[in-house]
Amino acid sequence: MNRKTKAILYTGVVLATLALPSLTAASQYNASTDTNADVLDYLENNKRSERENAIEDEQKQLIHDAFEMRKNLRDPLDPNKHVPVALEGDELFYDQRTGDFYATGKVNITSLDAQRFQTEEVKGNLDNTEVNVPGKGHVVQMTPGQAKIVVDGYKIQYNYGKKTGSMEDVNGKIDREYIKGKRIEMYPDKIVLFDGYITKCSAQHPDYRTTAAKIEIYPGDKMICHEMKFWLGDVPVYSVKKRVFRLDGKDDQMDLPRVGYNNDDGWWISKEFDFYLAKNLYLNSEVKYAGKLGFHSHGGIVYSNNLGTFELMTGYYESGNNKWIKKAPSFRYTKSISLGEIPFTAGLVYERGHWSQGNTHSMHSYYGLTLSHNPIDLGGNHKLDLSTTYSITDETANHSRIKGFGYVALIRRDVDKRWSYYTRYSYSQANSKNSVFDYDLDDYSRKLAAGFSYKFNDRDRVLVGTAFDMSNYTLADMDLYWFHEFHCLQLISRYRAKRHQVNFTLQFNPW
Repeated sequence: MNRKTKAILYTGVVLATLALPSLTAASQYNASTDTNADVLDYLENNKRSERENAIEDEQKQLIHDAFEMRKNLRDPLDPNKHVPVALEGDELFYDQRTGDFYATGKVNITSLDAQRFQTEEVKGNLDNTEVNVPGKGHVVQMTPGQAKIVVDGYKIQYNYGKKTGSMEDVNGKIDREYIKGKRIEMYPDKIVLFDGYITKCSAQHPDYRTTAAKIEIYPGDKMICHEMKFWLGDVPVYSVKKRVFRLDGKDDQMDLPRVGYNNDDGWWISKEFDFYLAKNLYLNSEVKYAGKLGFHSHGGIVYSNNLGTFELMTGYYESGNNKWIKKAPSFRYTKSISLGEIPFTAGLVYERGHWSQGNTHSMHSYYGLTLSHNPIDLGGNHKLDLSTTYSITDETANHSRIKGFGYVALIRRDVDKRWSYYTRYSYSQANSKNSVFDYDLDDYSRKLAAGFSYKFNDRDRVLVGTAFDMSNYTLADMDLYWFHEFHCLQLISRYRAKRHQVNFTLQFNPW
């Protein structure tokens, strides 16, 4: 009975101390390409997702141990009682008269819902629902629906009845964020970290971090940083008195700017922002400064519901071949419709707005209807994607209209964990030669694109993409990519061989 009472006590400690939210979602990679190399974007995005959600060996062991505990239960679980735990220690003491308890040695408490608390000495009182750890405690949590936790701390004081407590010299990882602080306080509705930092960099001395005198975390809602500073190494970049971040996975303000270079724009720096005004309604913007162009930024307001996505855009937009267009403004509507039990999806696109490129100005209108077959498994890990589109493009600049059908056939295959390749044949009525604008268009209508990706190791991967003009049977473009990871940085280099142009992007790992 005494052993079980102490186990219930520890279950309360772990639950209340560690139910922290994840802070940001994995950032998506979208290739800049003339050779349809973006069909292999999933390789990079899968890698980022796997890295973001990777777990340590002790977390895997905890999942296994909790599963074994559940298998060995003698009686059904009572939902009105605390989750059962297993308590181990070299010496265990409990005074039934006063409620005091004491445990020393290798103390190990494991709960059925995959939580573990480890220390060498703990004392407390069951009647007052108090727990005190004078030394160091180590906590691991893999509870479904909760944050993934690996945290160390000292001088733990906790009242599991009031759900309040504190821990000093905290250091560890909460979901995707590494944290460190002098003190952490727990309350029923929030967690407060004092004189600490958060970062996605795993180094003992992080390449970048956000520090604050006080960080208030309201799980699933928001995080408030007081006296905040952002650092690159030991260099402070900027500071603010107070800043609020959303914790619902929709806030990208914690992602860092990207920097890069290409022949057309020169050196550039860019940062994207999403500001949510209400559910399904947000402001989207990208602030970009390029050495040869100055500020070329854009913004818009986006609203999504069951009827589709509605977007009002204004500013400068850049395509994968470094062609710019200015929209002032432009309205865009998109909708994807699954066609019931048949393996097809319909896509609707409508855009109308004032477009400018150089000295050319036009009221641009686009109507598109696409019918796509769900990916077809051809065996041998081959996937086939088929789609056809009927589109109309109207321009007031020369009163032109381009309309007709286009189609795409794509075969892709992951040979193994290192090799992947693709082949894509497409036809489009519109191209840069018969259109008013060359934004996001090839110079030809019939296109055969093919390429492959090879992963040397966890840090290096290359991708080669080619595009052929099938009307003239000539090689139109060749893209050579190199993905390289430093410690907490990623470099993505692109060489456009036919155009003798270089393009690279450097960013801190956003995952």
